[in-house]
Amino acid sequence: MLAMYRDTGAGRIFVQPGKPMPTWDGSVLGPLVAAGVTVHVSYKTNPLAEVLAWAARKPAGSRLKLTKNHEPEQGPASGDPTPEEFHAAWAELWSAFDAAPMRDEIWLGPTYTRYWWQANPGDTRWMPRQPVDFVGWDVYNNGTTYRSPDDLLSIPRAVAEQLGVPYLVAELGAQRLPGDRDGAGQQAWMRAMVDAIKADGGLTCCWYHKEGWDLAAPGSEPARLTWQTIISEETPVATTAPKTLLDARQLLLDHLDMHPGKTVDDDLDPAEVGIVGDSAHRGGYHCGEDRVVSGDYSVVESARDRTGLDRWACALDVGQFEVTTSTGTYDLPHYSRWLVAQCEAGTDDTRDIREVIYSPDGKTVRRWDRLGRRSSGDITHLFHTHKSYFRDAIRAGRDQTAVIRRYLTTIGLIEGDDDMPTAAEIAKALLAEDLSYTGSGALPLRTLLRNLHQQQRGPAFADWQQTREAAALKAQVAAVATALAKLPALVGAEGTSPAELAAALAALPRPEPVDVGQLASAVAERVLAGLPPADGPVSRDDLEAALRTVLGSLDGAAPQA
Repeated sequence: MLAMYRDTGAGRIFVQPGKPMPTWDGSVLGPLVAAGVTVHVSYKTNPLAEVLAWAARKPAGSRLKLTKNHEPEQGPASGDPTPEEFHAAWAELWSAFDAAPMRDEIWLGPTYTRYWWQANPGDTRWMPRQPVDFVGWDVYNNGTTYRSPDDLLSIPRAVAEQLGVPYLVAELGAQRLPGDRDGAGQQAWMRAMVDAIKADGGLTCCWYHKEGWDLAAPGSEPARLTWQTIISEETPVATTAPKTLLDARQLLLDHLDMHPGKTVDDDLDPAEVGIVGDSAHRGGYHCGEDRVVSGDYSVVESARDRTGLDRWACALDVGQFEVTTSTGTYDLPHYSRWLVAQCEAGTDDTRDIREVIYSPDGKTVRRWDRLGRRSSGDITHLFHTHKSYFRDAIRAGRDQTAVIRRYLTTIGLIEGDDDMPTAAEIAKALLAEDLSYTGSGALPLRTLLRNLHQQQRGPAFADWQQTREAAALKAQVAAVATALAKLPALVGAEGTSPAELAAALAALPRPEPVDVGQLASAVAERVLAGLPPADGPVSRDDLEAALRTVLGSLDGAAPQA
């Protein structure tokens, strides 16, 4: 097969019942291993001890996908296990491989027949009950037409999503239909399926070369040529630094490498800004699909990562620096704290950042994780900050320089955009935003504040909690308090536009109600207390004046002291 498909990146081998596992240097596996091909070996009945001993002899660096009880759904009548036996065997296999050598290079997962799951909708007897690294499928076209990828892959996609692991196609096949005289339909189907599987982040896809699906058979030349071309186009590529992160890296070096061409302790040198892990690095966001490992958290914990898995490294490390501008002196801990604050505030230019591992003070290591899975990192992050990006964002080529440019503007190292919002614009956007305060009600913040002020001034204010409007009024107070509590971080971002400010406020969670009588007088104090130490395009004085003017205009009365 290698002679026919010279650039192949994956090969699937099936071990017939009663047959031994193929030797690593034999005629079947030997050429594949020598060519660096990922092998997927699926077997039926081989004893666990034999499989463990065989796997232990795997050449280091060779990538193995392993399936026990291949296509189990036929049941005992066809020599397959019962569901209970299947799950028990997989639990035993998973546990046995837990301490196996080279476990990170061995991926464990079942392989099912898609047509059985289609014929038995809702039957989950074979759904894995124990952890797996992937789920494999045999996918064949059947019927009188070439079925669409969305049709044939709906079940693999749904199961992968439910299990939280990637899928692969162990066997793909479509015989040429009678009306497809030149095979163009079959060839188009092959390309469409591979494109869809790749877009889903599928690990591998292998064509079934037997019987009516054998592309080596006479008369199959057009389809064989198409598959050869697909393989050539999809030749595995070593982990690569994407242009989006190279651009981000260059932006940092352009402004923080103060002595280009020299290694200086207090500036950022090229060797301190890394994207692709070194040759020994396995697993994590610094690795592309050729280096991720079984159970890799950078793949399995988010659908954005599973579907975005490709050759690209998806992380950026930033080393230590110290730079002085007209507004102060800034260093790596300051950058890290600022970046995490932007992530927590949910700014638009941080939406693709999965995690930040950093030290806020050069003494302790912390991790901000958008998924909330982890909170710490190793001690190397005392000296560098690690940013991971969701793989789908890097695969899509989305720009990742905006938040870096905003930081460099914030510290006065580069000039900001001319359309930075003023204090008055921020206040106007805040007060015009519609805030939901009941299941269906929404009013602008300006109106909510006026309502609260009027309630406070009214003769029955002391009894307002006993009125039938109490629940709605409390909800209004909560909405206002939410907006005010979030304002400092948004203003501190300095690059936030009025539209972004409004959008962020609309998405805020609802807090507990606050005391109405203290609300108006606390506005300016809260905002000013939450601003960063250094002034930016929006000064403290301007912001305080704008907020006090607007609040004072509500119903003709100034906020109470």
